[in-house]
Amino acid sequence: MDAKKLLKNKSICALPWTGFELEPSGEVKNCIISKNIIGNSNSTPITEILASEKNITLKENMLLDNKPSNCQGCYLQEQNRSSLDSISSRLYYLKEVSAKTNLDIYDDKKNFSLKHVDLRWTNSCNQACVYCDATLSSKWAQELNVKIKSKKEARQDIKNFVFENISKLQNVYLAGGEPMLMKENVEFLQLLKQKNPECSIRVNTNLSTTQTGIFDLLCSFPNLHWTVSAEAIEDEYEYIRHHGSWNDFVANLKIITKLGHKISFNMLHFILNYESLFDCIDYFKAIGFNDNSFIAGPLYTPEYMNILNLPDSVVRQIYERIETRLDLKPQGYLKNSYENLLTYYQNTQWTKDTDRFFKETDIRDTRRGTNCKKVFPKLYGVLDA
Repeated sequence: MDAKKLLKNKSICALPWTGFELEPSGEVKNCIISKNIIGNSNSTPITEILASEKNITLKENMLLDNKPSNCQGCYLQEQNRSSLDSISSRLYYLKEVSAKTNLDIYDDKKNFSLKHVDLRWTNSCNQACVYCDATLSSKWAQELNVKIKSKKEARQDIKNFVFENISKLQNVYLAGGEPMLMKENVEFLQLLKQKNPECSIRVNTNLSTTQTGIFDLLCSFPNLHWTVSAEAIEDEYEYIRHHGSWNDFVANLKIITKLGHKISFNMLHFILNYESLFDCIDYFKAIGFNDNSFIAGPLYTPEYMNILNLPDSVVRQIYERIETRLDLKPQGYLKNSYENLLTYYQNTQWTKDTDRFFKETDIRDTRRGTNCKKVFPKLYGVLDA
């Protein structure tokens, strides 16, 4: 396949041929945006998962430009786009992986060569964000007194496969949980530093601590991109990111700002920060970050936290606020984020369930000793109206 044919195909993604995403439960997907699980490493070796009928069928549909439903998240983000200027994962990996790979790999749906990994080894995390759950946060699991099964032998199989191919990797994504707390990342980064130091790395972190060997290892790579999770400031930050400290976050952000690495903010827009997301963006812009530093998207689950549960009049106000911001001509990823938010909110059918929001929030507040109504009084005024 030549480059022109690759770009003309609006369905094809590099990852089914070149990578995978590992979740703490052992589930394997093509990427975090994918709808479907292609296998579970707790029961099936990773090489068999990547050669499975599910992955082969996905590639077949992509080659036919059929836009498989598994990847609708990216296709939605790319609607009405006329260039590669999009925050969709598909286009990101076309630029970061396909551009550096022999395109002959796409000539056969059975081909595979590991170039990218998205590793979320365990659910180790020191925060319990309100929209998260026990599968992705050990703090949530501790709070709910549940255990998330993760077989050491299965993780070792993944490690063996990745380590055998580590010199060929072009792009790495470390997430979680909190990647700064995963001991597997120490061994992985040490070997990557030895075998493939120029590899591009993205790390998705809550930036709650820099006092780990993992942080120091990451800082030694030249092609590092910090993707920092934050979508509110001060008291709202600490409520949303339970166990998090706003002052510690700001201090650690100052540390990485001095390193010369790329930094962006991974932001979710949902019922609690329906207004304050924009204040958060303005805060970070005021301290020096530009429009390409922001990747914001709607929260899909849990459904009771989706913004579309708000009264229609308030949702229309959100449309208008986003449109007003677009009138200011933002650039790059911020512009794309606002456009994607607007497209989602205006084109999604939704059945409102505010009773569920009140119920789940009261349960969580009682268990944690927090008070959502005190932190978000305007939201409750809107919902109670």
